[in-house]
Amino acid sequence: MNRLLDDLNRAQRLAVVSPSLALQVLAPPGSGKTKTLTARVSYLIAERGLKPWNIVVCTFTVKAAREMKERIKDLVGDGLEKKLVLGTFHSVARRFLVSYGHLIGIEKNFGIADMSDSRAIITRIIKRQGFSIEPGSAGARISSLKAKSVSAEQYGVTRKAAEQEFSIVYAEYEEALRTSNLLDYDDLLLRCALLLRQHPQCVSNIEAVLIDEFQDTNSVQFELMCLFSQFKKNVTIVGDPDQSIYGWRNAEIKNLERMEKRFPGTDVIHLEENYRSAGAILQSAQQIIEQDESRPTKALKPTFGIGDRPVLRKLPTADAEAKWLVAEIRRTQALSAELLKPNDFAILLRSAAVSRHIESALGNSGIPYRMVGGTKFFDRIEVKMVLDYLRVINQPDHNDALLRIINVPTRGVGDVTVKGLIDEAEKKGSTLWNIVLNIVQGKARSNTKLSTQGLKGLTDFVNLVLTGQKKITGTGDQQASPFELVEYLIKKLDLSKFLQKKYPDDYETRWANIEELKAQTADLTAAMAQGKQFIEEEVLPDIEGLEQRLINANEDALTVFLANIALSSEAQRKQEENPDETQQHVTISTIHAAKGLEWPVVFIPACYEGSIPHSRADDIDEERRLLYVGMTRAQALLYLSCPNKNSQSGETTMSHFLTQRGIEAFFETQGPKLYDDAVVELARTLRRDQPALQQLIKARSTYETPEDSHWPIDGTFPKSENTRWDQGREIESKEGIYANKRRRTENEQQSGPTVPVAGFMPASKVTMQNPAGFSTASMSIPPKITTATSRMQESNSVQEEARLRDIDARKAPIKKSKAAEGTANIMSFFGKPKVVATAVESTRTVSVPETHALPKPPASIPRYVSNPLNDISNLSSSRPGHTQHTPIAPPSKPAQLSNFKLRTTPLTTKPTSTKIRNEDTVPPASKAYTFLSSPPPVDPPFSPPEERGTAGGTEQKAETFRPASTFHATSVGQVSNRNAGAPRRLGMGRSFKPWSARGGRGG
Repeated sequence: MNRLLDDLNRAQRLAVVSPSLALQVLAPPGSGKTKTLTARVSYLIAERGLKPWNIVVCTFTVKAAREMKERIKDLVGDGLEKKLVLGTFHSVARRFLVSYGHLIGIEKNFGIADMSDSRAIITRIIKRQGFSIEPGSAGARISSLKAKSVSAEQYGVTRKAAEQEFSIVYAEYEEALRTSNLLDYDDLLLRCALLLRQHPQCVSNIEAVLIDEFQDTNSVQFELMCLFSQFKKNVTIVGDPDQSIYGWRNAEIKNLERMEKRFPGTDVIHLEENYRSAGAILQSAQQIIEQDESRPTKALKPTFGIGDRPVLRKLPTADAEAKWLVAEIRRTQALSAELLKPNDFAILLRSAAVSRHIESALGNSGIPYRMVGGTKFFDRIEVKMVLDYLRVINQPDHNDALLRIINVPTRGVGDVTVKGLIDEAEKKGSTLWNIVLNIVQGKARSNTKLSTQGLKGLTDFVNLVLTGQKKITGTGDQQASPFELVEYLIKKLDLSKFLQKKYPDDYETRWANIEELKAQTADLTAAMAQGKQFIEEEVLPDIEGLEQRLINANEDALTVFLANIALSSEAQRKQEENPDETQQHVTISTIHAAKGLEWPVVFIPACYEGSIPHSRADDIDEERRLLYVGMTRAQALLYLSCPNKNSQSGETTMSHFLTQRGIEAFFETQGPKLYDDAVVELARTLRRDQPALQQLIKARSTYETPEDSHWPIDGTFPKSENTRWDQGREIESKEGIYANKRRRTENEQQSGPTVPVAGFMPASKVTMQNPAGFSTASMSIPPKITTATSRMQESNSVQEEARLRDIDARKAPIKKSKAAEGTANIMSFFGKPKVVATAVESTRTVSVPETHALPKPPASIPRYVSNPLNDISNLSSSRPGHTQHTPIAPPSKPAQLSNFKLRTTPLTTKPTSTKIRNEDTVPPASKAYTFLSSPPPVDPPFSPPEERGTAGGTEQKAETFRPASTFHATSVGQVSNRNAGAPRRLGMGRSFKPWSARGGRGG
């Protein structure tokens, strides 16, 4: 008993030992639902005395069923887990139909039509009838009707006249399945429900039913749950309505309410403690899901520290988004001192269609990746071909399997001949195999004209199939195992030669798949030799007075093998199901396919309207739940991003899930800084050994760009790329334009009207000025570029003296030209703000005007702010006696700010850095936590010594990152004098040279 309850929290223990017959366990992401459910099953066996063969456990994936079986094995042992009726809904239904299907007319050895079979049948019907229906939509519609228990006959009675074509397709599809003795996936559930309604004694022994992922059940699955438990009424379900994301697959989120009505007195237990994600991730996910006010209120309680806030990043284009994503993968790996490996990263997509740029960026950077949900192993051409031969040998009436292999490898039976034969079979109400067999054996004449080569090819094909059947039904040593049968086919078809000729470019890969198939059939054969355990798991318990169809271990081995393949929707190659940890790769997956999984770092790109929520989505609440599911896959770091332009270069609008009021407070606008304390917390969350401090210091000091600063946070291109396309011209921000106007007004008040600045004067007279309010928020300068300020400071004093000489010269009365008067009149259009302070020439300083109280910065501003980007007071002169420029604040009259947008970054008149108080930025939900991504000490151990300077004789320690935002006043005339002999140019020089070629360091 104690062993069963070890490591369970209070809510989990209550769920495991609950005496309630009807129990709902509502389990949010990462709350340990699988652990709770397996402990409940083990408790019912060990403590309540229930027999494992009387317990039904239904999951939604093969992987979940395997994991649950292994956990139960560890808890109860003695092979009892093999006696449970445990598996997916479809596999459990198939077991009942195999044992009792004859009671409702289902023949022995019925086959299962997979998705390709169903589509092929529907396509053939549509072509023969000449209908205009699209096969894919028709198949989805048939599946939807079956999920609601609407048969072809029922639909034919209630159909509308306009839907006559679909009604015919549905009816003929059902007839085609019956003729071939096939059931599709939906039929497995429907026929099982029919069986249990008409013959309830088939489940008279069932003592308990447990259902995983209950929020994803459809109407038929809910009915099956009720039918399984119709005698004892003992039902336990585990689910989370916030993770109901399969509405498009006919899942019914209302089944939770239906259960409470069907089973009065249902108890509900909430699991709230989260064992997966850091607190900040849970807070942001909670804010998203709580936008749906109709959902029941549930809490998410983190068991880890708060960690780094998730990132909500704006990028200019989908291509830029992909490049940024790759850069973040590399940066986080480097700064964590390789604590994070490629396997730790997942890129989750709402739709696989947006993966093109991401795959390209990963490939170009050399980062290995794998796509989840790609072509399944058993769907690969060469593997499916061998399986189709096995299907036809085992069940020759399987028309579509026979059609796919009748001329593969080529045996002279052309498409026209095949079409004629299948049409003949359908007209006669027979199977294709019977038509072909009768022709070859001379029992009937065909209406289809056959060439000599075609008849020979059919004869060879029939002989191959008949020989295979004899090998299965033989006795003693003559009876072939599935492994021997596969080897026989490979040799008889000369498969290696066929693949070399058909697929010369990737023959080795395809042949490796054949070898893998042989290995899997070898495992089955080994299981047969060891007590036939694989058959034991298929057999249901005997029920007195009820005839059960017996399973022959030898004869039915191939049937069981093929049925398991058809039901294994997640069956991948062993390397995909259990990836080798030495083969590291980033995972790309849809959010739907990622449900139930987790990664240390998760990226969710393309968060814009039309992507998530999807443009074709009918249920916006389900789209919100989908984003919630994606976010809660992350354990430690979470990134969301939105490009301003999608992959088709269309303008985008950020998803309204992320633009609700107050949401921005739960996200950062840039990637985490990953200082040493943050990496320590990261290791703690992931339960890994933390890197040594020296490793972290070395990683940060040697990495070229230790912060996510290349792409501007406003979603524009980096300044380096702007100038590349703008031929070297500066793109002036609104703040820069405003500062230029203010500086012109000051100059006019000091020395009279002056000639206009750039844009309103001849290019030869342009003077580059230093607008104090110039914002670098729209550009990003890598840390190495900031060292170029030292070069700019060397000429600072000379430039200042030249500027003051210009002011003195302009004080003298001058006669303005008509052009100047005209341009001055143009400038008067913008108004002349009143200036509070004047320049004092003798001391060469500028008085600072009074500043207005600025609004409190929003919570979305990063928690720790050193010197604002417009503050240049931390730059010191390299020459003694040089005076620094002090940034000029806006004018004192609020009315004159009406034409300008308020800055979102604080202005300061003090030379010291300023931190925003924690209480100003922490969202209410996170006040109890302290973010660990704090800035380093004032003098971090890895700060380069050359970034320290002095000001006024007092040592002032510089920040680790200092933007080069200082633009000094340099007239074109001065530049010309220093470059005497160089050709005279008008305007600004246009240079495409990198920083290193223009005197800067790095870049």
